[in-house]
Amino acid sequence: MLRLLLLRHAKSDWPEGVDDVDRPLTPRGAAQARDVGAYMQEHGLIPDRAVVSIAQRTRETWAGVASPWQEAPPVQFDDDVYAASARRLLQVIREQGGDARTLLLVGHNPGVHDLVATLAAERDRVPLAYPTATLAVLELPVDGWPEVDAGTARVERVVVKGSD
Repeated sequence: MLRLLLLRHAKSDWPEGVDDVDRPLTPRGAAQARDVGAYMQEHGLIPDRAVVSIAQRTRETWAGVASPWQEAPPVQFDDDVYAASARRLLQVIREQGGDARTLLLVGHNPGVHDLVATLAAERDRVPLAYPTATLAVLELPVDGWPEVDAGTARVERVVVKGSD
């Protein structure tokens, strides 16, 4: 059994003249990220590995999430996660999961929300909206990441630490 944690980045700003990839978190977003990290620690959801989009807002989200932990797991900043579709994110998970039993992916909508919907065996467990700083915890009845497929995950919980 593998566990997949799918996190949408925390609330971001879009200052004039800044490219999308370089958008920073707002102060509220930084607080959301720390809240998610504290929640993950309190509930035993520390990943063995993290895959994070190259965007500034996802990097800052990752830094905030990992800040309360004693030791941060290995992280891969992957440009394939930025603006990725659910199909592409699934491919990244299959390729980047390695020997992790719990994998965290920090990305963007609509891809992250669509991936939750794609993987969920029970569609009624998929939230209608996926605001910033939302974390889905999925249990996958497989032994390796290359085996992850559509419609096989149990949505164990969805935690909303922010809202748009």
